Amino acid sequence: MGVEISKVEGVLHLSIRESARRLLRHDVIKIRVPNDFSEKCHSLILDVCDLQPSQLLQPQIEVDNSLEMIEFFELENKLVQLSGVEPEENICWIPGVLDDLWIEFEKYAKALAEAGYPGCLNCGGRDAAEVWDEKSRRLEMLKTS
Repeated sequence: MGVEISKVEGVLHLSIRESARRLLRHDVIKIRVPNDFSEKCHSLILDVCDLQPSQLLQPQIEVDNSLEMIEFFELENKLVQLSGVEPEENICWIPGVLDDLWIEFEKYAKALAEAGYPGCLNCGGRDAAEVWDEKSRRLEMLKTS
């Protein structure tokens, strides 16, 4: 098996991991995706549930052909936004090319599910127990762009 090189900048990986943790930790009831990502999203949800049968993920996947980002919602609150223009500061945002971001997001979500997150001890990363600081992450990302 060859080593796959990430197409995503290193400073984005903490935000991608946090977005994957939010998928597994929160009651995500809706995921909005562009048409090209509908099947990929369904597949990820099934894979996560297979990897961790105790994890009950049943989000409604809403396809919007005009969308150029992926959004995760808990009730009416947006938790995560992959790509697109910068949203409000309470949303975990990862700027970049959506295809590349999805590949990395999918890897993190599957790895965390396989490890048993959020029920496992320290499998979410050293920073998993800390309060997420979106403002600092965005400032870090802007420094490198």
